[in-house]
Amino acid sequence: MNQAAKFGAAIVIFGAVATGSAIYSLSEFDEARDARIVAERGDTITVDSIYLDRIEGRYDPDYDPSRYQTIAESLQSDPVYIDPYQAFQVDDESLATIRDEVEGLDMPIYVAILAVSQVDDADGQADLLAARIATELPDERATVVVVGGVGAEGVADKGAVRRIPISAADTDFEDNDSAVALAYVRALKAVEVEDAPPGGSRNVDEEGQPIVVDEDTSTPPKALAYSSGAAVGGAALGLIVGGGLGTGGALGWRAFKKRKKNS
Repeated sequence: MNQAAKFGAAIVIFGAVATGSAIYSLSEFDEARDARIVAERGDTITVDSIYLDRIEGRYDPDYDPSRYQTIAESLQSDPVYIDPYQAFQVDDESLATIRDEVEGLDMPIYVAILAVSQVDDADGQADLLAARIATELPDERATVVVVGGVGAEGVADKGAVRRIPISAADTDFEDNDSAVALAYVRALKAVEVEDAPPGGSRNVDEEGQPIVVDEDTSTPPKALAYSSGAAVGGAALGLIVGGGLGTGGALGWRAFKKRKKNS
């Protein structure tokens, strides 16, 4: 085989491997995307899907508002709503004091003592729960306090804002939910009511919808596309492998011919 033939063989091997690498890369992408689409459409329950469902619930603009509507309706007759699961976390004295504290306010303060959990539709985000309740209130201006256990407290405003620093509510680790709620009510009463900033209140936008701070930036499986970067990467891998095989093939053929000639 002359030098031109050797070079041609190397080029063929080089091009074949580079092209094959790019095609293989594309087929792997298509297979992975199809698998994600099937999983998204399916109803198979897995640990991962349960985790993702409860995380994504806080991003869903079409969440079921019935729970929050029920709470908001109850708050019209009693400014304190207590989830039955949290009944053991309250005491009558604190509840009575809360009702006395919020009576007759120009801008009402409502309290919801809920079973806040990371498996609920708001991913256990107490501020988001409070905002969703505030959205359903008929009041033009109101503040909602949600308390759901140690470290699960949230405040949301509608129409105006009451700003309190994190440390303003004087609570203790051993306080029950009603005592924590009372501390928040007193802290909120102690600050001035401010006009809502442009675009809505702290947790509710100008259309009255709860503001989600952590926006979901993931791409739906159907919208996934084979990027140019992936194509370049696949081709580059093919070039490296193809170049090595092409060079190795030419050198191997040369060595084979030389040995044959010597023998």
